[in-house]
Amino acid sequence: MMVNSSSNSRAAYQPLIGSGMGNNNYELPDNDIVDNDDSQKKVLEQKLVLKYDLLLLPFLSFMYLFSSLDRSTLGNAVLDNFEEDVGITPDEFNTCITIFYAGFLLFQVPSNIFLKRFTARRWLPLLMFCWGIIACLHATVSGYTELMILRFLLGVFESGFFPGVLFFLTLFYKKNEMATRIALFWGSSVIAHSFAGVLAYAILRLRGAHGMTGWQWLFIVEGVPTVVVAIIAWFYLPASPETWSRLSSEERELAVARLEDKKQHVTLGDLDASNRKQAFKAFTDWKVWVWMIMFFSGSVANTSISNFLPLIIKGLGYEDKLSANLMSAPPYLSAVVVMIAVAHSSDRFQERTFHAILGASICIIGYTLQIILTDKKGLYGAVFIAVTGIFVINPIVNAWLTSNIAPEMKRSVAAAMAVSANNSAGLLGANIYRRSDAPRYIRGHSISLGFLCLFIILALIQRFLLQRENRLRDTIYKELQEDGTGEENEAQQEPLTAETRIGDESYDFRYRL
Repeated sequence: MMVNSSSNSRAAYQPLIGSGMGNNNYELPDNDIVDNDDSQKKVLEQKLVLKYDLLLLPFLSFMYLFSSLDRSTLGNAVLDNFEEDVGITPDEFNTCITIFYAGFLLFQVPSNIFLKRFTARRWLPLLMFCWGIIACLHATVSGYTELMILRFLLGVFESGFFPGVLFFLTLFYKKNEMATRIALFWGSSVIAHSFAGVLAYAILRLRGAHGMTGWQWLFIVEGVPTVVVAIIAWFYLPASPETWSRLSSEERELAVARLEDKKQHVTLGDLDASNRKQAFKAFTDWKVWVWMIMFFSGSVANTSISNFLPLIIKGLGYEDKLSANLMSAPPYLSAVVVMIAVAHSSDRFQERTFHAILGASICIIGYTLQIILTDKKGLYGAVFIAVTGIFVINPIVNAWLTSNIAPEMKRSVAAAMAVSANNSAGLLGANIYRRSDAPRYIRGHSISLGFLCLFIILALIQRFLLQRENRLRDTIYKELQEDGTGEENEAQQEPLTAETRIGDESYDFRYRL
């Protein structure tokens, strides 16, 4: 029988030779000392992760807040006679919202490749600086063509930020620490939407100051801080935990030691001949395509609400344009709390399907009420409910997908495909709320409602199919074990799981539901 000699195997005794040659009196280490070492290391690791949570994660979330803020500014600006001042029609306004997602989709993969070349420490601030400049230039828009170009470029530069941050976090956090951090990071986007409404309420009141419109002030006031934060990020963000000056030498050593498998984290920039086959398998895996459709179905409501909530609220009877912006804030604040709570519950119970369905069900209740109710207070309550559930879906489905796809290159490609499907929903979501449907926007609500129902159906089908696959593998694996009568047979069976079928195709891999 072989003895485990790995560094984690502290139970193996190491004899300490006493005085005198041939002395057989060996001294065994004190178990209490070993336990104390483990306990001390655990405490130090907790302090290290806390330092990441206090010094790194909030700053990255703050950067992402500006991404969401600059993206949604146009939806707030439209309530300040933006269309009339620029000389565009409501349909052209919708097209300008749509073109953002086109730029976003086209540049996402190239951005992942540039990320590897320039490093996240440099690429993320560079992207932020560029989209900050583009956001400021929105204040100079005087026609449809200019606005289209700027919205496209904004999508181009924002596209690589979120996946870039996800990769950057893997340099610091373990895999089992990532889900909650992603949910907290994602929460900054929702906070930005609520903050955008309050900020727009205040800034749009500056209309006429120094001869500028309120929406011009809005783009400048929200764009300039983005550029400033990007410059700060250039000097603040560390390249890796090994070189971060804010960590002590002991913390740096621990940061490296606890991420012994960090080379397993890959991006599309790592694609080569050795893993090209696994990348291709992501495109031929039916599970990935089901999750892609789920992402699309759950994101139609998300992308449309993010761009049109102020207009929807205005249609409820809040004729004061400034009040419509202000009233868009509370639903987002509620959404942050619900999203983090459900994500935490999903991680704690390691269950994805019904947590995602819970978010979609809340949305369905909200959209149904928006269609059937007619009074102002009831309709606002319905909007409140719908927005509260919308932002639950994506973090849960993202965790569901990434925990069920392996190895790393296949997971990286599958995640990129899912994000593309998510952003593709913006192409549709940007066009379902037409000004001709005001003030109730029944068509937009109905389309969102239909896709949410489709999401729930797909989630249940996916769970059923994965459950069936797990049962099938249980049967096959049991048969393989029963056929084996000794170590020789087990050795013969090993290639079947370790070489022929690897990652999530292996018979000993079980899908998480």
